[in-house]
Amino acid sequence: MKIGFFGGSFDPPHRGHIAVARLAMERLGLDRVLFAPVGIQPLKRDRARAAYSDRLAMTRLAVEHLPGFEVSLIDAPRPNGRPNYTIDTIRSLRDSLARDDRIYCVMGADSFLSVGKWYRAADLLIASDFVVASRPGFDLARLTAALPATVSVSSCGGPEADARVLCLCRGEHQSRLYLLPDLEEDASASGVRATIHHGDDASRLLDPAVAAWIREHGLYREE
Repeated sequence: MKIGFFGGSFDPPHRGHIAVARLAMERLGLDRVLFAPVGIQPLKRDRARAAYSDRLAMTRLAVEHLPGFEVSLIDAPRPNGRPNYTIDTIRSLRDSLARDDRIYCVMGADSFLSVGKWYRAADLLIASDFVVASRPGFDLARLTAALPATVSVSSCGGPEADARVLCLCRGEHQSRLYLLPDLEEDASASGVRATIHHGDDASRLLDPAVAAWIREHGLYREE
């Protein structure tokens, strides 16, 4: 089985997140995509504005009617207050799956640009395959430039249609990076929060149920 792991703050989950997951599912033939709201982001600048409980509830609302999309608690807050490191989460997910299941770490290009700063980035990049979606015109060379120096990259063909495939290597270990350069949805969580903060209508960027949750709970009015 092909499992997409889509981690992030989802603060809030918006149509851009759904578009990334759909594109990954369609192009890679993923059987499931797990949306995993993160408890504590290790990078300070990515601290969530809404509580984990709100982000989890909104993510459930955003995907509940979408076939193949599920919410996972695997990246929930740690009991000891330790930050959630993606390398630990991917390894925990691997332990919970069947031996022949394949994990694809799904994200947008903007998130991948910071991967070199992630905890044990080199280990993470060969712990699973990656699927990175970008809007048309995005300079894909920026993605390879973001890789740690200890990870080498080369072209490697693949059977997946419309996906540029790169091989990531570290010593004897290897993974694949699938580049999807035709993401049409232009939305960001920071943009959604700013729109709400300024009292403007962000409903076109959100699932109606998510927009209703934000209104009912007064989220993002104060930043």
